Amino acid sequence: MRLLNHLYQRRHFLQLSLLATGLAWACSPANKPSSPGKVLVIGAGIAGLAAARKLQSQGKTVTVLEGRDRLGGRIFTNRSLGLPIDLGASWIHGVRRNPITKLARDFQLTTLPTDYESLKLFLDGRVLSPNTVKKGRKLTEKLLNAAIAWGERQEEDVSLDAGIQQILAKKQFSAQEQQVIAWWLNAEVVGDLALDLDQLSLYEWQEGKDFWGDDYLFPGGYDQIIEKLAADLDLRLEEKVVEIKYGNQEVVVTTEKNSFSAAAAIVTLPLGVLKSNTVTFQPPLPPAKQQAIKRLAVGLLNKVVLLFPQQFWDQQEIIGSISQNPTNFGYFLNYAHYQDKPVLIAFTGGNYARRIESLSESELVAVIMGDLRQIYGQTIPNPQAILRTQWAKDPFAYGSYSASLPVGVTSSERDILAQPVDNLLFFAGEATSRNYSGTVHGAFLSGVQAALEI
Repeated sequence: MRLLNHLYQRRHFLQLSLLATGLAWACSPANKPSSPGKVLVIGAGIAGLAAARKLQSQGKTVTVLEGRDRLGGRIFTNRSLGLPIDLGASWIHGVRRNPITKLARDFQLTTLPTDYESLKLFLDGRVLSPNTVKKGRKLTEKLLNAAIAWGERQEEDVSLDAGIQQILAKKQFSAQEQQVIAWWLNAEVVGDLALDLDQLSLYEWQEGKDFWGDDYLFPGGYDQIIEKLAADLDLRLEEKVVEIKYGNQEVVVTTEKNSFSAAAAIVTLPLGVLKSNTVTFQPPLPPAKQQAIKRLAVGLLNKVVLLFPQQFWDQQEIIGSISQNPTNFGYFLNYAHYQDKPVLIAFTGGNYARRIESLSESELVAVIMGDLRQIYGQTIPNPQAILRTQWAKDPFAYGSYSASLPVGVTSSERDILAQPVDNLLFFAGEATSRNYSGTVHGAFLSGVQAALEI
């Protein structure tokens, strides 16, 4: 979630050449003569589907292998509560000239904006004034900018937290101001970049670029995009890849059930899966690519969806909570604003998101309800049902998305991860995107780019 929209300068200049080549084909028939050979695409997330659609539009024969029993990868819409809930990706981040915006229009899908200014923030159950919240945001911006300026004068990279602490040691903030600043940092930086402040690179935490415009979500579910992209593709579900052999102008992919061969393969496995070594490459990937996989970080953002008997909370779209006993569930998305159902979605990122994966459902609910009852009183009802994500434990992901860069790592590692191997293996996925890592549009564009390289 991007609450400090105007803070970021990292993604303001757009590369439009790839967009021009990547969008017109979304619903088009084959328009290029076929080149020899078959192509395998490993993974049916949006990067894999984008690659497969592009290859098919060029007249190539394509088979998509997916280990899960569903499409979409880390785009996952759950409808078990009687409404669509996106447990993975939720937003189009920056709608202006964003390729996902164009797909939504082409497919005639409904999207709704999120107004991050529609925020009510509580401190130990007491609502803070809008002026206090805005002042805290401005102080946080100044703090981050000062930390960045300090970092630019250092000879070696350090953590973002180290830079923040350097500035805090020289400033005098009240106890309340410090609490509000900590909330903004947790909600905006940790909650967006999915890595703790003491792990993020002060040099590189603002890597990449942004599309302009508001963030929009899909009240009907993000999987509508997936279903449209998947139409008419050769898709093989529950084909969990265990080995990829390449050489002698051939790629052989072995799954737990079958073996597939092709002239080339596009690998869209998430960074977490590549790190896990659950898929063997023969011969091993080049050392530089192995090192890039090792050095890049996997971020974690988990959600807890709570369906209540009725709405007892405020009408604002974002409800924030600061407590003397922080749980790191710093904010809730008021999903009743988008759907006519009394649903709140709690978010948490970084190491705390990892720790809560070990909690039982009852323990998790108790933690969250403790926060909500401090705000709205002891008489509010328990949720009727909940959904929770455990992306770190997911064997097809091992994390939510690639985090912003850790200390000592640069964007060149993403370039290395994206590089083809022996003109046989090609790589895509949001982790390979120098400009748009951690986003759906980054994954989509990387899939198009990989297809163009074959």
